[in-house]
Amino acid sequence: MSMSCLRDLLLIAALFSLSTVYLQADQAGVILDNTVAAPVESVPLKPTRFTLYDTRTITQIRTFHWNKGKGSFPGSIALQDKNKRLIGPWKATGIDDQGVANAYWEVSPDIVLEAGIYTVLDSEPSTWSRNPAKGDMGIVRVLGQMGDATADEVTKAENNAPAVTNEPPSLTLEEQQTLAAELFEQIRQADTYDYAQIEQLYLQLLQECPDTEQAEESYFRLSNLYRMGMDPPEYQKLRVLLEEYMVRYPTSEMAPEMSQRLRRAYEDTGQWPQVVELYETEVSELTEENPYYLVTMLDYAKALEGSGIRDKALEVYQQVATTAGSEKAGNYDMSDLWLRVAQQRIEIIGLLNTEQWNELVEVYRKQFANMAFAEMPQIQELLEYAQALEKSGDRSAAIAQYRQVMRTDQGNRTLQGQQASERLIELVGVDWHE
Repeated sequence: MSMSCLRDLLLIAALFSLSTVYLQADQAGVILDNTVAAPVESVPLKPTRFTLYDTRTITQIRTFHWNKGKGSFPGSIALQDKNKRLIGPWKATGIDDQGVANAYWEVSPDIVLEAGIYTVLDSEPSTWSRNPAKGDMGIVRVLGQMGDATADEVTKAENNAPAVTNEPPSLTLEEQQTLAAELFEQIRQADTYDYAQIEQLYLQLLQECPDTEQAEESYFRLSNLYRMGMDPPEYQKLRVLLEEYMVRYPTSEMAPEMSQRLRRAYEDTGQWPQVVELYETEVSELTEENPYYLVTMLDYAKALEGSGIRDKALEVYQQVATTAGSEKAGNYDMSDLWLRVAQQRIEIIGLLNTEQWNELVEVYRKQFANMAFAEMPQIQELLEYAQALEKSGDRSAAIAQYRQVMRTDQGNRTLQGQQASERLIELVGVDWHE
């Protein structure tokens, strides 16, 4: 090794050792830190991502710009969510260290992010350092706190849902396999109902042993825990877990099953635009010869309605009604039922489009008369009922029905829940939660 390379390595090690001291003082807030005392190169070759399994306030993002010991004049740092929505950017402050000007770029977004997968974006990738030993991602440290809590509250809080990062493992494959076997044994020996411990062990395996066979199996098992073990189900964690699985294993034999689970999780929490997105490919390949053609198309139409795409939903309902009322009806189970469902929605959409509010109120009053509570698939109909009541002049009944929409939303921030909240604020001055 030349003296120049040795000097560079020692300087990089010194820079990272200082960073490590700082992190040890704030270890609870570390979401992603892929720094390592080793030679680096510029220009990340892979996306720099991290995953949040719960809501976090991002307090600091710091990227490393070694640039052959010259640093780089600070630009900006941003984040991007899985839907390609840009968050930021934020103007970075340069930090000098060990004689290197602007070795680090740092921003303090103080922004609350929901559970999900996020990509770090740096405005100067040509000088953003990467480390081949850490997967050729950009070198970055992301700090955060649980929700919008204060630092003291975070220190005291029990963290039952840690942020799991996508940083490359520091263990060799052999070490990962050994650790994965140990973690599986700990899971086997854990109390059957100690869900918190079992969850933590699976999350540790996913983070530290991602290249093992047990990792993919852990996604499957943990999704079962979130769906069927928890009461009520941990839908937010389930969605993020399955989204991460589909990114990591898009061509796996288990991918179709996990995609179905993800779609059901979206449906159960009223995330209709995401449901539509998952249905698009399936519906484009669906033929009338498929025995599940009618029910699949009805579910697709319901998701379209929930997303506010009423005209397209009407076309799908009409398509279902035509098929279920034809000589092909015998190809499907319960075709008479699906025909009635499609016809009812066609009738209601007709009333909505022609603004026949009194008639719509009567239709929905009969539908919900003997129903003590509604479930998520009915939230769009609940909203339409409330809107019809308001349009027909029955203000008090409309307020009660909007509140029913909010109860059905259960904090999932559905489009319907947001609209109901806006109407309640307009009608009674405050959101019903206040």
